[in-house]
Amino acid sequence: MLDQSKYEENKLVSLLAEDSEYAFQLLYDRHRNRIYKTATRFLKSPILAQEVVQDVFLKLWFSRKNLKADQPIEAWLHTVAKNNIINRLKKISNEWKAMNELPFIKESQTNSTSNTVQDIEYTTILNEAIDNLPEQQKKAFILSRIENLTYIQIGERLQLSPLTVKTHISRALLHIRQELAAKGILISLSILVIIL
Repeated sequence: MLDQSKYEENKLVSLLAEDSEYAFQLLYDRHRNRIYKTATRFLKSPILAQEVVQDVFLKLWFSRKNLKADQPIEAWLHTVAKNNIINRLKKISNEWKAMNELPFIKESQTNSTSNTVQDIEYTTILNEAIDNLPEQQKKAFILSRIENLTYIQIGERLQLSPLTVKTHISRALLHIRQELAAKGILISLSILVIIL
């Protein structure tokens, strides 16, 4: 039974190297949950864990011609996922260090009404920035951040490759950050990814 399973995986890797989207989908379905659970355990964030899954399978697709059919795909996926998680943890650690170095400003006599007004202003500015996105970026961004769809699901809906979807979302985040900065709201791109 184990040999049969290994044979099937090897066959799928061979088909994947020949650009089989069906083989890719089968490998995705077989391995995504394990990668997602591992990423969630370390990153403590379902959103970041889903991004790890997407990154791992994007890398699988773009590395498909270089994979060796006789080597276990599970080990390859595990290594890629582990490296992705470690890089994200380093990035998060660096962001926390940077935030801890920021001077803390005491707000004098701040009341909840002024906080509410400020929140409404930020939301309005953010919504305007999203509305100003080019159409495809806007669609991809909304499907990702509002409907919580994966790059693959967004690609299917918009008839785009997952890599194109990722590019649209990255550009959308950069555009939003620039619009916020123009209005005096400075947020790092990596923090923007987490809060949106």
